[in-house]
Amino acid sequence: MSKYFSISGNVVFNHVTVPDRFKGVGEPTYKLTINLDDDSLKIAEKRKVKIKPYKDFMQVTASRLVEFGEPEVYNADRELVGKEHLSLFNDKVTMLVSQDDKGNIYIEKIRVEEKATPQDYDPSDF
Repeated sequence: MSKYFSISGNVVFNHVTVPDRFKGVGEPTYKLTINLDDDSLKIAEKRKVKIKPYKDFMQVTASRLVEFGEPEVYNADRELVGKEHLSLFNDKVTMLVSQDDKGNIYIEKIRVEEKATPQDYDPSDF
């Protein structure tokens, strides 16, 4: 099996635009949490990726240390656009990830397949 594989889904938490520090400590990390689509869920289960259930969804979080540089972000036309192209919530994305032997996955590249629209979420929820 290849070290690299692709998974797709909708963005739930985006810490690619602004890197995250867990409780303000540790190395800053780019992170992207997505609700997996059905095909990607099968891939993740087969590869024994760490999956977390949330309501009716199965989620994964991929990360990348800032010291390794920003992950490349592409638009649907496969043009390199940068991390600012990602919305904070609900973009449909495909990630190229690598995996360690503990089931953690690491962001290599991100493609935004479909941008979120304002009606995809209710700002009053936040």
